[in-house]
Amino acid sequence: MIKPLRKRHLQIWSILLVLIPTGIATAWLSIKKPAHNNVLQPASEPAFPKIILSADKENYTVRLRSNESGAEQLEWINKDVLAVPSVVIYKTSPNPSKGEAYGKFSTKEAELIGRIEAKGNYYFPLQRNSIKEKPKFILYDFIHEKIIDSITFSK
Repeated sequence: MIKPLRKRHLQIWSILLVLIPTGIATAWLSIKKPAHNNVLQPASEPAFPKIILSADKENYTVRLRSNESGAEQLEWINKDVLAVPSVVIYKTSPNPSKGEAYGKFSTKEAELIGRIEAKGNYYFPLQRNSIKEKPKFILYDFIHEKIIDSITFSK
């Protein structure tokens, strides 16, 4: 090696001597810590104490609940995992529309309550005085755009 080449070689390795450890330290510090023991979904509210109406099906149980202050809640208990993963619950009037009778459903006429997925308990808040009219709840598959089931309550 000639003298200018040795000098250039020393300069490059001197720079790399600083850059490589700095790059390793920066990469190590930029790693995000894994989310252990953290729930990715917010904690659900506890069930209200008073059961007003209840409907029991083969795969799930649905209850309308309230508390002493008049707030209302829908409790959904999945006994098994749903066969359809894209199910949402809508609240409609107790009188079915013409489209519902043929399996068609308009989301404009109904109120979206929430989405259910795996086995477990789900609690959804309802508007005040919505239980007095004995609402009808519809399980709707929004991917295939069809009604899976409907729930009506009887005392």
